[in-house]
Amino acid sequence: MIDTIDPLTAQAKLALSRAQLLAAMGFEEVKDAVDGSFRVRDLPRTGKRSAGASFGARVGRSVIGRWWRRQPLSSVVQLGQPFLETYAHRHPGRLIACGAGAGALLWLVKPWKLLSVATVVTLLLKSSDIAAVISDLSAKATQPGQDSGRA
Repeated sequence: MIDTIDPLTAQAKLALSRAQLLAAMGFEEVKDAVDGSFRVRDLPRTGKRSAGASFGARVGRSVIGRWWRRQPLSSVVQLGQPFLETYAHRHPGRLIACGAGAGALLWLVKPWKLLSVATVVTLLLKSSDIAAVISDLSAKATQPGQDSGRA
């Protein structure tokens, strides 16, 4: 009879789940040879990136990424990001509450109904340098490393 295998103890289950959680976060637990204590260290990074990181890299290289880098709002986001990161570490609940409040305010005011579609398109296209985006695309298409068919 194969049913003679003892079930895992609570401590073994806890240790197993802790190891799985650490591995999912990119860490591993290592036993110190000197005093027998455990410490946590980073797992070695492999060449694989997460799906979100690769998607972000593709968007950054696309036309949308070039357009966003030329937007004035992009500078505001880049300047505000360090402040928001430190604020999020100190007060995560307040940050979520502020985001929910801003979303509720946008839902109540509905500013997109105050502007026509033509106005929004004009603001988006006028605020960024469309000629520079087109010149970037044409420069990318005719890079010196590519053969243009001339001898």
